[in-house]
Amino acid sequence: MGKETFEKGKGGRQMGNETFEKKKGGNQMGKRKFEREIGRREFLKASGVIGAGLGLTILTPRWSFSEKTGEPIHIGLLTPLTGVASVWGEEIAHAGELTVEMLNEQGGVLGREVKLHIQDDGTMPETAVPAAERLVKKFGCVMIIGNLMSNSRIAVNNQVAEPYKVVMNNFSFYEGSICGRYFFHMAAVPNQQLQKMVPWMAAKYGKRFYFIGNDYEWPRGSVAASKEALETVGGEVLGEEYNPLGTSDFSSIIMRIKKAKPDVLIPFEVGTDQIAFLKQFTAAGLKDKIAVVTCGLDASLNPGVEPDVRQGFYSCNTYFMSVPTKENEVFLERLWKKYGKDAILTNFGEGVIPCIKIWAKAVEKAGTVDPDEVVMAQEGGPGQDYGMSAVSPQGKVTVVKQHHHCIVQVYLTEWQADGSFKIVESWHDQGPIIPARYGDCVASVAGGCRPLKSAEPCPKFPGE
Repeated sequence: MGKETFEKGKGGRQMGNETFEKKKGGNQMGKRKFEREIGRREFLKASGVIGAGLGLTILTPRWSFSEKTGEPIHIGLLTPLTGVASVWGEEIAHAGELTVEMLNEQGGVLGREVKLHIQDDGTMPETAVPAAERLVKKFGCVMIIGNLMSNSRIAVNNQVAEPYKVVMNNFSFYEGSICGRYFFHMAAVPNQQLQKMVPWMAAKYGKRFYFIGNDYEWPRGSVAASKEALETVGGEVLGEEYNPLGTSDFSSIIMRIKKAKPDVLIPFEVGTDQIAFLKQFTAAGLKDKIAVVTCGLDASLNPGVEPDVRQGFYSCNTYFMSVPTKENEVFLERLWKKYGKDAILTNFGEGVIPCIKIWAKAVEKAGTVDPDEVVMAQEGGPGQDYGMSAVSPQGKVTVVKQHHHCIVQVYLTEWQADGSFKIVESWHDQGPIIPARYGDCVASVAGGCRPLKSAEPCPKFPGE
């Protein structure tokens, strides 16, 4: 839209509508530079912290935002360009850049250009929170998108989105633990991935299951949901164990799996841990004896996994590049034109698309970027059970007003030796159920969570 503006910053530069700044000691994504880290002392000083004895009071006013016609609207994206989940960082950034580019081609939002600021969340809370604070305080973002990892996502929601009253739209499937006035989840929760997938695998391969995962909230929440689904078909759990993030040697775990002789194994491992496990599992000769299905296999893992390792593993999620929708075809064509034929899109990058599109529709409906008004617009308004929806490459994504999670499309695929994912089953318009372990989330109107036993029942989903 018109001429590109170039933002001056310490060590930074502007590329199109997206700001990339140098990060002290950080890696680069291609030739892009990222913003340097701001120290905690520097941040507290800039934030207006008042110290008294051993106590500190951090002032948390609503950050100013501009309603002036002609000025850009700033939004932020938190992606893991470094750390254990960095394999997905670049494709998430690409999806955000392209979605904003396409939005601006259509006139932007409220007739204003949308400017996307991308920050490396470093995969962990200690780097994700300062990155989110910069998006809000330095760049004036009225909406932030993130994070991939649950530990970072929970910290950013609790320490930035809720206290500073900034809309936070999440792109990554997770355990369903967050309930907040400003938090919206545009991807899957465990029931949407596992409720149909676990019985499908049990019927095809057998009812004896083994679970492993990294030791943090998403794997634990997902295993709990898997066990509930397995119980409905009379299945048996032969093992459940967790390992630290960054595990590279799975030999002892594999030995225990081999001894247990399960029919199906579900590994809830992340990134480099997942790659290491799949390679060692294959090398141990177990691939033809135990069926493996997970929620974390996608095209980003192809470069690090040999064809013979890929073949035959199952993955269940909201999006794969093989999804047969017109929206997917159009987006991939644009993606390859902009970034080259080797560019990929996974469920994480695809999840960024409804985060931006639903927010944009809500701003248009509200007629303002004021976060409180946008929240109500995303919810859908008085008397409605469902909020905003958007058509994404996966299909339609719709907000459920009560708890701010979404109805999504789900696909079960089999990884092929050539790196593609063959769709073997699909379940459409899957409604979210917040796991009982987190209480029943009531985020609309008053915000916050209340105990499951006193909560109103969730509305029925379309088609039920």
